Amino acid sequence: MMPAAAAPDAAPVLADGGVDHDRRVVRWRTLAALGLVLVTYHTSLWTLLRGITVDTPLAYLGLVPAVAAALGYALARPAAGEPDIHDRLVDRIVGVPLVVAALVGLVLLPARMSVVYWLWRIDLLTMPLFVAGVVALLFGTRMLWRTKAAVLFLFLAWPVPARWLVSTFLDPLADITARIVGIVVGIVPIADKVPGDVTAFQIPYGAEGFRVQVASACSGANGLVGFLLVAGAIALALDGRRRRKFLWLVSGALLVLALNVVRILLIITVGRFAGQTASVDVLHPIVGLLTFNVGVLVMVLQAHRFGLYLRMSSGPSRTRAVLAGVPRARRALVMLVPLALLGGFFDHRLTDYDPIASSVGTPRLAGFARSATRPPGFEAQVVSTFDNGRRFFGQDSVWLRYAFRGTGTPDLASDVAPLADVITTSNLQAFSDFGLEACYQFHGYDMDGVRQVDLGNGVIGTVLRWSDPNNGLRWTTLYWIWAVRQGGQIRYERVVLLLNEVDGARVVAPELTEDVAGEFALRADELVRGRSGGALTERQLQLRSFLITFGRRLVESATERSARLPIPREPGQ
Repeated sequence: MMPAAAAPDAAPVLADGGVDHDRRVVRWRTLAALGLVLVTYHTSLWTLLRGITVDTPLAYLGLVPAVAAALGYALARPAAGEPDIHDRLVDRIVGVPLVVAALVGLVLLPARMSVVYWLWRIDLLTMPLFVAGVVALLFGTRMLWRTKAAVLFLFLAWPVPARWLVSTFLDPLADITARIVGIVVGIVPIADKVPGDVTAFQIPYGAEGFRVQVASACSGANGLVGFLLVAGAIALALDGRRRRKFLWLVSGALLVLALNVVRILLIITVGRFAGQTASVDVLHPIVGLLTFNVGVLVMVLQAHRFGLYLRMSSGPSRTRAVLAGVPRARRALVMLVPLALLGGFFDHRLTDYDPIASSVGTPRLAGFARSATRPPGFEAQVVSTFDNGRRFFGQDSVWLRYAFRGTGTPDLASDVAPLADVITTSNLQAFSDFGLEACYQFHGYDMDGVRQVDLGNGVIGTVLRWSDPNNGLRWTTLYWIWAVRQGGQIRYERVVLLLNEVDGARVVAPELTEDVAGEFALRADELVRGRSGGALTERQLQLRSFLITFGRRLVESATERSARLPIPREPGQ
């Protein structure tokens, strides 16, 4: 009589501990994959994580990596009857280019994109590519295909589309929430409406009472974004038709918004009977997280009413599926470790952007006119205004020319006053369409010595020499582009510093110091572009040293002054 065949997951433990050994191998390989991602993207992940503590609608983007990891684990089990196709050559063909592309994005793109790199958080766009490459190399392409939804879910950590959605729908959502609260308050007299302001309520407590404002932070966008992220991942792991999943998500979103109204009414009620400290200082910081968790829990418990069920642990085991396709991954791990260390080193350098923009890509600079006109030893004044640039840079653009005056500092001085042409516009693309170097070439200027330089805080400038053959004037120029906040809006500025190469003029400048890693990225980018700085005379090097040092101190002064100036808050704060 033949014994019954054992179920796939019920394989007997061998005498030498074979099954336990296999599980330990897969467990350590999983920890290695997580470690590689953490090492490579520790700064990027930390910026997301610390954003959870900020009361903005984008705060819950910090949950995306953890939710993606949990979703990947849920989807890792192979389906019954899945074709057993494994080829390590295919794994390398898929995995290596993904890892290399991610590292190129971390190492070379910051030098090419300057502050725009952080404004657009390109590092978060490269993270799913790196994760996909690691999964393909350590677990096989079959596992990558199986967990593709989790890898794609990582793209939701990219704040640019979320920032656009928030800026578009935040104010209308806040207005709707305030009107609903106003209807309830009109029925239950726990507060008084403020005439002329539908979002403000006067709470009668004590002698004078106090006022609360249903601002954008109270609109419920925080909880709504968080619910869609968490519940969206849960929906991918549930079994059921797509239409039912969509209805479940919509119902949960409406529930979260309703709970947010309850949250505001609870804050008002507590303020009515216990005062401002109890409602605003004590209850307000925690009740939002509480209602969010309640909304998610209720919808998970009610998923079966929508015909959705959690996938049962059936089918072949994860351990067998992994080791059948990738029995050994030591070579891949040996290759990935140094690449992860390299990526982690350049990822850590992204902290330089902190004074320039927030973790969700919102500018922190106050603009040239407010923050950059007084570097040490100098002061700038407007000497000219140009209107002919509006046809190139937009009707809302402003083109001002500044002249710097001052004695300078003991190590940085010049008899020739530097000039600054500053163009401010809302159209970033205009600076690419009408680039400075293309403009010089169009006017027939002789141009040479083009080279990129690091100006600090992630700002990458371009220094060059040019001369006008019609009058013989020679100039050394340094220019860069950064984003600024003006009146609550994001604007872009191109700052062009110009120094006239007057023969015999006194110029005092320190010797330039360069960061080795930064120089590597800049020179590599120049190699890709096919640029060459060319040979310069001692006088030309001195002029260039003055202008680069001047630009670095101007950037440093701008970031320091912007930190002290009142900058409009980010949407939802």
